[in-house]
Amino acid sequence: MAFPVLEFGALSYGSSTLYSNEQNTNGFIRINADYVSGSPNVTNIAAVAGFFGINEIKPGMVMVSSGEISGETTVVSVDVGNNSLVMADNAIASATGQLTRIRPQKGLYFFESASFSKTGTGEPSDLRDITGSNDSEYDATTPKWGIIAPLAKTGSATTTVIGEYGQYVITDIQSRISTTQMNFFASASADIGDSFIEGSGSQVSAGASNLIVAEISTTNGLMPIMSSGDVGAGSQGLALAAYNASVASVFAALGSGSGFPFTGSAAISGSIDMTGSFTTLLNTSENFLIKNAAATTQSLFQINNEGVAVFRARIGSDGAPSPVVGGLYFTTSSAFIGVD
Repeated sequence: MAFPVLEFGALSYGSSTLYSNEQNTNGFIRINADYVSGSPNVTNIAAVAGFFGINEIKPGMVMVSSGEISGETTVVSVDVGNNSLVMADNAIASATGQLTRIRPQKGLYFFESASFSKTGTGEPSDLRDITGSNDSEYDATTPKWGIIAPLAKTGSATTTVIGEYGQYVITDIQSRISTTQMNFFASASADIGDSFIEGSGSQVSAGASNLIVAEISTTNGLMPIMSSGDVGAGSQGLALAAYNASVASVFAALGSGSGFPFTGSAAISGSIDMTGSFTTLLNTSENFLIKNAAATTQSLFQINNEGVAVFRARIGSDGAPSPVVGGLYFTTSSAFIGVD
């Protein structure tokens, strides 16, 4: 069986163009909007020049409006066509054209003017080959794209922790400025696997400048590793970071025995060698069955849900089996025991 090659390249970014829960928090989205006391509806949204606007607002983002919102709240839904949104809390005061600041929540990042580079030939040749998983042109039969990023500790967004890296899914490409430059969102994601979950004390570092951009395996949610020379940007640690993430998630899970006890259905072909005890728990509507591989609808032996052992009753066309000392078989009218 042939496995697809996971493609990769490099992206560069800067601290002034990374927007997160802790970096450039007041410089991402600014809008003017109307509030009504006691209502979660925010209407008549208008962009503020020099900032991103309603098209970049996403559910979960954090909102601040002095006087109309108590502390902070989050976006629940956005209606771009009607220039409105719904927030998680009711407004505490009414206002018209009130300045509101919005930033990404933890685990969501916006990279402005990230620059693409590729060492040698191969795909992706430029940013036209890369789509976000939420983009209309994304083909769901192909791998998603993600980034591998250096990390910092929460509270210290610009201080990169050497040797710590995170994996994030590219969800939306906001703009392809050129074939080698784009604005995009990247997000932590529990849906793909443990290696894409952002730790509570970690965030993408605003003090670094290089990312790996790569396809994510549709089979196991893993990303490729490479040498730093292959990717042409960043350190060897960044190039090998996907392996570090897989060790912490996939391999650790395999060695921990987290797959047992097992509940559900499984099919095993071949032989199993087992040392120790084996217990089968049957619910009221379940049976323990041993079937004939040549005729899978034919039960050779079963224990039903009342604990009764049931052997298959042989019929005349089956003939008599070869005698075995200690053997036991039944026909529809007789029982036979093998003795010397």
